[in-house]
Amino acid sequence: MNLRSRVFATIAVAATTIAGSAIVASPAMAAQSDCMPYHGTVCLTDTSSWGGQVWRQTPSQISGCRQLSPEGFNNKASLAFNNTFGDGVLFIYDTSNCTGRSIGLGSQVGTKFTGVDAWLNNKASSVKFIQA
Repeated sequence: MNLRSRVFATIAVAATTIAGSAIVASPAMAAQSDCMPYHGTVCLTDTSSWGGQVWRQTPSQISGCRQLSPEGFNNKASLAFNNTFGDGVLFIYDTSNCTGRSIGLGSQVGTKFTGVDAWLNNKASSVKFIQA
């Protein structure tokens, strides 16, 4: 292999490595950008590090009790963020029909279901938004 071929091979390997790491890192950044800029919404993600699948709705789309199963998000949420302003509270329930154990997140409050709320990790089945 001549010098020119070695230089080309080295550049190709470096470019592939850089591109591969950018592709791997992008889902985490994409999920956060799918939640934070959308003021007036509530957001759930299926990982606690802002990666993966995102479920985002406005409070008006959550009339009464909203089941997460029709959207394919039942028992998947690991992070929640109430990105609304005012006195609205997002309630997240571990069973359908807004029953069972729940947590409430006030306006501009988020949580990862890892610490105190670990019992809800991958267990959320329904949500309710109550405007106070």
